[in-house]
Amino acid sequence: MSTPDPLDDVAFLARSPHRVGVLKILADGPMTRRDLHDDTGISQPTLGRILEPFRDRNWVERRGQEYALTPWGHLLAEDFGELLNTVESIQRLSDVVQQLPTDEMNFDIREFRDATITTPESGDAFGHLRRLEELFFGADRARLLSPTVAMGSLEDYQETYQEFLDSDKQAESIVSVDTLAQVQADEMSAQMFRPAFETGRVKMFLYDGTIPFLLAVTDGTALLAPTDEHDIPVALVETRNEAIRSWVETRIEEYREESTALTVEDLP
Repeated sequence: MSTPDPLDDVAFLARSPHRVGVLKILADGPMTRRDLHDDTGISQPTLGRILEPFRDRNWVERRGQEYALTPWGHLLAEDFGELLNTVESIQRLSDVVQQLPTDEMNFDIREFRDATITTPESGDAFGHLRRLEELFFGADRARLLSPTVAMGSLEDYQETYQEFLDSDKQAESIVSVDTLAQVQADEMSAQMFRPAFETGRVKMFLYDGTIPFLLAVTDGTALLAPTDEHDIPVALVETRNEAIRSWVETRIEEYREESTALTVEDLP
């Protein structure tokens, strides 16, 4: 007797969303065929074509009027669910995460599984930048490593910036030489930064080198943003995952240790 090919059973299950759905529902407990029909909307004949092959494969057993997963069925439901979650994460994250310095990260890439991704969308090209602004200015304590100044017009930020000044929030930024030059070249930028420095709640550090991406921690949320050739963020990854947050905090600290603290006198 030949040994069954595991890929045949995987293909059998994956070819039908109805099969996956029935397996997932039965993982929560035994159900009658009528209850399965009521919960899924799958017709009775189709349920029969699903449940009988499940029984043949020893994934499901009959208990009176109810169908229940066997121990092997529970194992399959758990592992197949993990596979689906992994595939979904890859589809959702791969385009963005591959733009981040994954070779420098000391944690498993799967830690990004629960991350929230904000990308430019049709009709909303700056949604990720607004989200970054919201998280940074809305935080009680924020740390930022950035290769660029804030996107958008200064007028757009004045209200949010004033709210920050009127609060007791704290912020720390590490910027590149080019970023500081942009601030120094714009009188309005300097006028906005000066009051912030004078509160004593804002600190800025100058890094004499290239900052290849944007990193931040805002009230325990880690933010990672890959940037384009103009240092403009092209997406935003936000997560409260402890491993990722720890790595981001460490990277920010490493850049700060190699930076020079700025004072209000450094602004024009």
